[in-house]
Amino acid sequence: MPQQPLLDDAEFAGIRGEFVLKVDGDRPILYPMDYSNTNVHYLLPTEGLALSLFDGRTRFSDVREVYLALFPDAGPDDFDSILRSVDERVRRSPSTVGIGADGVFETSPEPIGDAIVYEPRDFVVSPEAHAARLADPRTRTRLDLPINVYTVFTHHCVTRCLYCYAERSRVAEMPLERWEEILDELVELGIHLASPDNGDTLARPDGLRFLEMLLERDLYFLLSTKAHLGRGDVERLLEAGLTKPIRGRVQRQVQLSIDAVDPEVSRRLLGTGRSRIPENQETLENFLHFGVMPIVKGVITGLNVDQILPIVEAYYPLGARRFSFVRYTRTFHRHRDELYVRAEHLDRIRRQVDTIRTRYPDITLDENLTGGIGPSLEELTDEQRQSLWANRIGCGGGWMALGVSADGAAFLCEQMVIREPFVVGDARTQSIREIWESDALRDFVFPVREQFEGTPCHSCPDFEECLWVQGRCYRDAFFAYGSVFCPPPLCPRNDRS
Repeated sequence: MPQQPLLDDAEFAGIRGEFVLKVDGDRPILYPMDYSNTNVHYLLPTEGLALSLFDGRTRFSDVREVYLALFPDAGPDDFDSILRSVDERVRRSPSTVGIGADGVFETSPEPIGDAIVYEPRDFVVSPEAHAARLADPRTRTRLDLPINVYTVFTHHCVTRCLYCYAERSRVAEMPLERWEEILDELVELGIHLASPDNGDTLARPDGLRFLEMLLERDLYFLLSTKAHLGRGDVERLLEAGLTKPIRGRVQRQVQLSIDAVDPEVSRRLLGTGRSRIPENQETLENFLHFGVMPIVKGVITGLNVDQILPIVEAYYPLGARRFSFVRYTRTFHRHRDELYVRAEHLDRIRRQVDTIRTRYPDITLDENLTGGIGPSLEELTDEQRQSLWANRIGCGGGWMALGVSADGAAFLCEQMVIREPFVVGDARTQSIREIWESDALRDFVFPVREQFEGTPCHSCPDFEECLWVQGRCYRDAFFAYGSVFCPPPLCPRNDRS
């Protein structure tokens, strides 16, 4: 029995504005506007062309007719099968912020006037060139241009958090004028994602102006801060476009990092001499005054496991309705074992989370605290280790993302040491395109066997597939063994303890 068509013939349909559809070299791609973990869908040439026909202003029956006119040998159900294949892939792997859970299409009984319109002629891709791209492990998954550039405006912060993963190096920071040139290039290259990271942008005196520059260029980012913003500061951000949806659909998020409401616990975690709690509350109220609902986010460690419920109890009456609590994970630069959430903490955590969900049913609560503590690396069975390795998410640094440090150093992982030999370019003198296409970056993401002599990687039959296609976390290897030229701890062939 044939499947029902994915879309109704009388409906108008467009590609959801949360997605970007483009041709990268000889390959169409589709990806969500997700600032934290971008999942790229690599499409076949026919899939990219089929999606490009949707403009929100044409009925589905007419879109199908156009496709069949372009491919007269196609069967009557082929178009629907192509659309269903892409839609199901998207639904199976929604992004970390949920984009994709409802599929790739936006539909309406009326024309969708603000739907994104694509030029189908841009999506005519040679099948031979596409096949050649997939045949080369160095081009199969690496993009011709990054889709996400981390804009580390400063390494400074208003606090000195015990759990911070960033190196927080002191460097000569690039002037605002050079950053403006870089942001203009991102727009020119069609790059939409440009999240500040690795420091608190507002810790630099001209940080507010930098955020305005991001907003004025319709760049998408998460504003995550521990800094105090006065009502005038928030108003400036709104005037620059903070609440203006990108591509008509995607709303930027504001995240206020608040880890405790007990003054002593807060001071200890943040490494500050005085409590910042009154400033945190005022910043929240200033955003709420303008109708912006920030996320109140807490990093939960062994030192503040009892602060989850008190944070909600303190900020709910002020108007907060979105909360996020995440578990501390080991950092390289300033780790302490006391920061781990341990098994003996779980009952206290679960009681607090259960109370929150019962007492405050109208809030949005995201947390990764109550799912238990998995086995350590040493406790994994061979089957578990093999499964985790086979299903790992490869590093996006150098494949789809790039970082620019406060001093212009180009890097691939914000948790790594941002200095030689882990720097792949210099944005003070190079363009983003020049860095992305440079030998330095290519040599880093496509290492050769000789660099791994004396390790299992050197003779591994899966070397190219593992390192050049699927990727591995070189950060984990470096943190564990002091070198990026060895397998990370999770690799089943790793022979190091």
